Amino acid sequence: MTAIRPIHRNEAEPFLELLCTVFGLDYNRAYSIFFDEPYFDLARKWAVFQGTEIVSILTVTPLEFGWGKAIGIAGVATKEKYRREGYASRLIQKVLNTADHAGEGSVLLFAQRPDLYAPLGFEMIDRVVRAPLPPSMLSQPTPLEESRILDVQEVREVYDRWAAANPDRLVRDDRRWQYFLWNYRVAEPVGGGYAVVEPNLMREALYHRSTETLPFPPGSEWLGTTFMADQLGLVFTSAVVELFLMGRNFPRIPQFFMTDQF
Repeated sequence: MTAIRPIHRNEAEPFLELLCTVFGLDYNRAYSIFFDEPYFDLARKWAVFQGTEIVSILTVTPLEFGWGKAIGIAGVATKEKYRREGYASRLIQKVLNTADHAGEGSVLLFAQRPDLYAPLGFEMIDRVVRAPLPPSMLSQPTPLEESRILDVQEVREVYDRWAAANPDRLVRDDRRWQYFLWNYRVAEPVGGGYAVVEPNLMREALYHRSTETLPFPPGSEWLGTTFMADQLGLVFTSAVVELFLMGRNFPRIPQFFMTDQF
């Protein structure tokens, strides 16, 4: 008998095992992350069962924009012997129906193959690209021990003002800020705003477009949507498409950073 439902606590380990197998993750390293992250919620981890066997899975993450609630779908995975039999599509459709009834009918997901999700009502609305940051905007950063690291409350004030100015922007509630801290984000001041500094990578920044330099060394890259890159005034000579951002029932292009990737 086939059943589609959220998992129970005793099914969490088999769920994680399937996730690690499909995505090539180390189970022991993923274990603590899986159970400790702020959005861990058994009610939002769905699976298709054949009897007691988990054959296909996905995770739902709550999202909120200025115009209302939405969800993100991630970690769609199916056991190899059950692939191409429609299990993942049935699972996603069940989650979509449930989301509609819960008032969360606007849905996002990141896809490598948009054609797999178009039949379920998803449309491609943006692309996630990896591209070298413009050399003219870069400067050799100050050593971390000499830099001014912003307190999370300072970052939150800047972000919350930005989010409140446009209903298409992702709203960070307390739980999402816990997620921000859980990933240990370090932010430095930039042009009246900030940049989240990761090794040779920028995934989040809010600053005036007149900003002359960013605290990243030459060769650093942007990883984010093309829409957000345009908002920050980033012009690329080359870019690699990492993922396609697809949406269902989204009124306009959502504005958020890959630090909030679900």
